[in-house]
Amino acid sequence: MLGVLFGLAVVSLIWEFLVRREHSKDLLHYLRLGSSIAKSGLQDVSPRSKLDWQHLLESANDITVLTYNGDWLDRNAYVIRDVARERPLSVTVAVPVNGGAQLGREAELRGIPADRLAEEIAGVVARAARLWRDVKQGSEQLHRGSKLRVVEHDLDLGYEVVTIDRTTIVTLAAPGDSDELRDRVAFVYNQSPEEYPTNFFTAYKEDLDDMRRMDEV
Repeated sequence: MLGVLFGLAVVSLIWEFLVRREHSKDLLHYLRLGSSIAKSGLQDVSPRSKLDWQHLLESANDITVLTYNGDWLDRNAYVIRDVARERPLSVTVAVPVNGGAQLGREAELRGIPADRLAEEIAGVVARAARLWRDVKQGSEQLHRGSKLRVVEHDLDLGYEVVTIDRTTIVTLAAPGDSDELRDRVAFVYNQSPEEYPTNFFTAYKEDLDDMRRMDEV
């Protein structure tokens, strides 16, 4: 029995020596990479369609969105309306301007005319604003201070940014060999607005007040 234990100990020492000698550089590389990721505030990378938006939004106080189209607002209009009933919620959504490069590229990916995509976005904005107005005019009031604002942007950044308090979700078009619309790749950061890379992705916020308003409730 002692001989077996001694043999296992020797094998373990030899294996540890070889692994450390052969792979120490790779290990150090991955440790440094992990440290860089931690410092960047990156929390998750996943397909955009897999994100649990209701969970991300249910405790929100301030939301700012720079988007390719009207999908985000269409999907989350009811959620943000319900949150706005519970607490003061500020929501600003910037959608691509009709005739802009961003809208044209998105329409091409979807295989539809740019004018049609512009109409779809306008329809989404109208429905979302109506939801908030119906609540304000009904018995269930929005919480005092809640506001929904939709503006048009002409920024051709190639990515979507959703900021929910300290959480920033940046989504990119997944690479592919064709021009087909594919699922977005989402990078989720959690850090203060002043830290990099959040301050880089949200630099557009300075221009929001100068963007033309489509609607405000």
